[in-house]
Amino acid sequence: MIINPSADVKRKTEGEFSFGPAVSAASSSDPAINNFENIKINIKSGDARVITSGGDPTLGIPDRRMISFHISSGATVKDCPFWIGLAGKGEIQAPSLLNHITMEDLFSEAAIRGISDQDSVMLTDTMTQPARYIFLMPRPGNDFRDTSAWIASLVSTVRSWSPDVAGFYLAPEVMVAHESEDILAQVLRELIATMPNTTQFHLLVGRHSFNAVLNTALRLKAELEGDELNVFVYH
Repeated sequence: MIINPSADVKRKTEGEFSFGPAVSAASSSDPAINNFENIKINIKSGDARVITSGGDPTLGIPDRRMISFHISSGATVKDCPFWIGLAGKGEIQAPSLLNHITMEDLFSEAAIRGISDQDSVMLTDTMTQPARYIFLMPRPGNDFRDTSAWIASLVSTVRSWSPDVAGFYLAPEVMVAHESEDILAQVLRELIATMPNTTQFHLLVGRHSFNAVLNTALRLKAELEGDELNVFVYH
């Protein structure tokens, strides 16, 4: 089913995320969020033995927030139930995309054949365990202002759902590789800065170059190194 991606409803529950009732599809655009706060993040790579949200005093590791990037060629719904991707313009009905089991097939169909919806949509799939949530957006406009508004809309929507884990695939059929890599990096910076409860980010390789996706994660890690966060890149 399709629900309003911008619903201002508290979604988070302790240890899991839950979702409100389904309503009709609507645009996620919000002109009030075209500007977002500039928040500096300091991230520092840590000891790989640290696998919980806190440090280990016996190892001399301070208490830090942890962030992980997972480079995946075939993530399952159990790995990541909340996904963000692109959809081209076409004729297929968005709910039919849920017939695809793998996320790569779903995003490829949305990109190549396109959907009839002109605005962003959120798809929910309660037939899987856990349920899947897929947020699809049209590609942003070509100028800086359109791109900034697009990123703000995406970040606002993810923030309203507040998932622990979020996955991304910006299909190269909709947005050329160098553009998608830059926009993905901007989105991840904003989510890390403003969503402390989202600690894992899955980056689906799909039809991108594996090295390109990995390098995007590694550049972010190097760029954001500091003293307050531990960041890990898994592949």
